[in-house]
Amino acid sequence: MKASLHPTKHCKICFREIKDNSFHNLLFKNNDICEDCFNKFQPKFIHFKHGKINCLSIYNYDLTIKELLYKYKGCYDIELKSVFLSRYLWYLRLKYYGFKVITLPSYYLDDERRGFNHVKEIAKLLKLPLLDILEKTKDHKQADQNFEGRKKIGKVLKLSHLELIKNQKILIMDDVHTTGSSIDAAINLIKEGKPKKIEVLVVAKNELKKD
Repeated sequence: MKASLHPTKHCKICFREIKDNSFHNLLFKNNDICEDCFNKFQPKFIHFKHGKINCLSIYNYDLTIKELLYKYKGCYDIELKSVFLSRYLWYLRLKYYGFKVITLPSYYLDDERRGFNHVKEIAKLLKLPLLDILEKTKDHKQADQNFEGRKKIGKVLKLSHLELIKNQKILIMDDVHTTGSSIDAAINLIKEGKPKKIEVLVVAKNELKKD
């Protein structure tokens, strides 16, 4: 029996077979999710600013994105890394051509426990140079903090090798934007390296009520 020229693919979210004859599969040949799961995504492409820095969020932090991010980074399901940006990679690679990526870090023990850094795995899909020079020196989880507590993130971030930033176009990446404290802290550190340009890309944007 001859092996199939088109091996069966299964959706990384619901595990059902992805049909070759669906319009969705024909349009996205390297697709990782089925048409039903695809239709649950509601991309918004939200443009916003941090001072003069241009920022882009692909989604609102709705229930679908919240649950998928929990399964991805909370349940350690690394296979889900591609589902968030896969349909827009061609656009993002063009938009950020020539940039180098710096991801917002997790505490190293969280990465060791998970077996991967969730933001870096998503960033790798852009196929841009990744600068691993931003570090979180203490276990300060933003999700556990109130509005005022989140502002203290700058005290636990450390940036090294500033020479790698000089005159470079830098793309800061994170999974969820809430108060923006982490992004602000990263921007302030990166500016010390005198980059040519800074932009920000996040998977989802969330609104946090002030306490």
